[in-house]
Amino acid sequence: MFAVGQRWISEAETDLGLGLIQSVDFRMVTVYFPVADESRTYSIQGAPLTRIRFAPGDEVPLQDGSLFTVAEVTEIDDILFYGDGERDIPETMLAAAIQMNAPSDRLFTGQIDNNNLFELRQSALARIAELRSRPYYGLLGARTNLLPHQLHIAEQTTQDALPRVLLADEVGLGKTIEAGLILHRLVRLHRVQRVLILVPDHLVHQWLVEMVRRFNLHFNVATEADFIEGNGFSSGQMFICPLSLATTDIGAAEALSEDWDVVVVDEAHHLQWSEDHQDDGYRLVEQLSHIAPSVLLLTATPEQLGIEGHYARLRLLDPDRYPSLAAFLEQQDKYRPYAELASALDSGDELTSEQRALLDSSIADHEKESDERALNALIDRFGPGRALYRNTRHGVAGFPSRLPDIVRLPLPTDFADSPDQLHPQQGLYDWCSVDSRVEWLLDVLAQNKSEKFVLITHDSDTVLDLEKFLWEKHAVPCSVFHEHMDMVERDRAAAYFADQEQGARLLICSEIGSEGRNFQFASQLILFDLPFNCDLIEQRIGRLDRIGQKKDINIHIPVFEGHATERWASLLDQAFDCFSHPNPTAQPLLEKYEGQVKAVVLADESADSLAETISAERQALETQYEQGRDRLLEIHSCPPGRARQQAQAMAIQHIEDEAELNDFIELFADAFGLEVADLGGECISIAPGDHMLVPDLPHLPEDGFMATTQRDVALSRDDVQFLSWEHPFVDQALELLTTSPVGNAAVGYIENHDFTTGDCFIQLQFAAICPAARALQIERFLPPDAMHLTMTPTGDLKVNEPDLGQFVLPLKRGTARGLVEQKEAQVRPLISKLEKMGMGQLGKMVDRASAKAAEAYEIRIDRLEALAKGSGSVSRSEVASIESERDAVLEAIKGSQLVLDSVRLVFCG
Repeated sequence: MFAVGQRWISEAETDLGLGLIQSVDFRMVTVYFPVADESRTYSIQGAPLTRIRFAPGDEVPLQDGSLFTVAEVTEIDDILFYGDGERDIPETMLAAAIQMNAPSDRLFTGQIDNNNLFELRQSALARIAELRSRPYYGLLGARTNLLPHQLHIAEQTTQDALPRVLLADEVGLGKTIEAGLILHRLVRLHRVQRVLILVPDHLVHQWLVEMVRRFNLHFNVATEADFIEGNGFSSGQMFICPLSLATTDIGAAEALSEDWDVVVVDEAHHLQWSEDHQDDGYRLVEQLSHIAPSVLLLTATPEQLGIEGHYARLRLLDPDRYPSLAAFLEQQDKYRPYAELASALDSGDELTSEQRALLDSSIADHEKESDERALNALIDRFGPGRALYRNTRHGVAGFPSRLPDIVRLPLPTDFADSPDQLHPQQGLYDWCSVDSRVEWLLDVLAQNKSEKFVLITHDSDTVLDLEKFLWEKHAVPCSVFHEHMDMVERDRAAAYFADQEQGARLLICSEIGSEGRNFQFASQLILFDLPFNCDLIEQRIGRLDRIGQKKDINIHIPVFEGHATERWASLLDQAFDCFSHPNPTAQPLLEKYEGQVKAVVLADESADSLAETISAERQALETQYEQGRDRLLEIHSCPPGRARQQAQAMAIQHIEDEAELNDFIELFADAFGLEVADLGGECISIAPGDHMLVPDLPHLPEDGFMATTQRDVALSRDDVQFLSWEHPFVDQALELLTTSPVGNAAVGYIENHDFTTGDCFIQLQFAAICPAARALQIERFLPPDAMHLTMTPTGDLKVNEPDLGQFVLPLKRGTARGLVEQKEAQVRPLISKLEKMGMGQLGKMVDRASAKAAEAYEIRIDRLEALAKGSGSVSRSEVASIESERDAVLEAIKGSQLVLDSVRLVFCG
């Protein structure tokens, strides 16, 4: 069977190339692989080796680099000699770099895959074609609820040019999620690679957690040490950087020396600008906005803190459209009548004569067939453009009520002289045993045994003291969150708290430790102490007050009677109105009256007079804000009907995806030797098996990972990964199946047929390959699963009908090889003929793809040109960018190739 000098290939390691038999005895055979300069020794019985034997007509490379066309094959002393009519070449002279990856080569050299692998490859190819053609590809794979306003913004901002937008939703509506969805989609579409996120120092961890847990986007955190050591931003592609570090001399120099695709700035309202002065942060972001084609600014206060600041942020996005503050104010006045008209149409009010005249002069007659069409036309042409999106709780349903309760308790004697009146327990030993808040907490837990409570306090020492006291003295099981825990520990704590049957009833969080986590499955919140910051209080309440919260939120606020804690809580409730709903005016008012507030809170005197003053000013600001609501902006940010329909369609698609993905994971794991175990609760574990078909998978850790395909499970458990068709592990599996030779040559059989036993069907799958940048998304127009040909035993040809009407059953490899050898003389020329026939269809495919692409881009360009002429929200350069993209797509399609991706022989049993 084996002889020294013969050429064989390894079925398990085809990348080793053509091997040379070095030695053979009665038990073992040793093969040397020159390409890798490695040897392998196998047992003769069951060695995973295939003898290479070329046929007349094959063109093979020789060791000297030349090509040799085989005319005849002879065998002398077990060694093959290839002749071309002039000379005979022994197989020992063949080039070692030969890899038999072509489907027909693998089929006829005995490298036959399991039939299941062939079918898995076909389904992967079809799945990739379907995924890449989805209009919302990149939006279903995030660990988020499918909320209409978030999906609408992410889809709208990413459909044309790279986005430059101000995301200005009210607190609790998910600006971070919207930014993450945008980044996730752009990354999945390969449109961006380098991302810089600038955030206030206290939000660094929140962003890091959100990006990893929700979007599988792994960011590095920039540190001063990195800059000093010379690493800077060169050690990765995506970074989160504290704004305080970025505005230092070394940080700014490093940031400005890089080519960023996207720059994201959170809390952008802190950037200070006036016509004669800008702070360091604003100057840095302005310089970065000239470097990066995409800029995302996040702020919950777009206009209420001053029209000048609002203009300053918009000019960072589009300085050409917003050349001066005066021009901006004039433009705002011009659009006000359209906003009022949109509000009337949206509410169904009778239009005034002036509004009717404005409508007639603004849009075409066919757009006035209904109020809805008229409204959509107004939004498209006279809305704020795609530079600004703002959703409010007026327009987004699904929020619960907040029910604050200030509980007055006796002041412990030990707390009377505390230097920190708002956090009097700090620095005291065994304070829990004398604190009336702790005794009250135990009573509340006892009275609400079926409820889960989140308790948030100022620092980690309070967290640890409370946990220790409650467990050791009263056996109350608690879960804790604080800034000194690593990510794995926080995941475990969150999972323990989320467990509805055996989990903790009380989660104790520090201020920083709770960031980046949402607990909308709980509805009881305890503000154990109150920070001197209205935004931090809103952030605390926001852990529970999220979209998806199904109950009203009970906010318990224990304070000490006649103490600074009581006076501060009363001011927050009566003057700043911080507890009952999100109030963007609260923090600016606190900053304005900070000195007077501190004096009243820390002194033993009435706060009634100050509370009345602040309350009156707050109500005036709220009235002013409500009158300034721009319905045109709100509807543009989330058109109710269209956004809901899109979210519903995506939800249905996700349900369908879930079932198909579970089947795919099971089949992929079985085919490639992965271990999948059912953990219960709709969760599984995926881990490398002892006999994996490939050496490693980059997105599969050595110890595996826990996962779920259920969105609701993933949202309640941070310790499991959310698997979707967009998850890196699944994406890697699809790529492995379609870019490697795995499954591209197979043999099977069917039992029920109308043919003679031994006859066979020939099935060929062709793939379209386009050597173009992934960002162009050529698959939208030229699907990779280009064409399938099936030839029946009687010679009938079927196009794109791969189903034979019954399951194709697998054959043992030895049996499959024997059948192929018997049929090779008959089948090989037929496969060659069918391959040439398939290749001849390339021109028609290119024409169809080009026409489809041209039509799609024509619709986009016509709309953008109309916007450029109408509202001016689109610049001519943006239109030119899309035209350039269209030209690149059409040119790339012309260079497409058609290749034989896989072949299968199906024998009649």
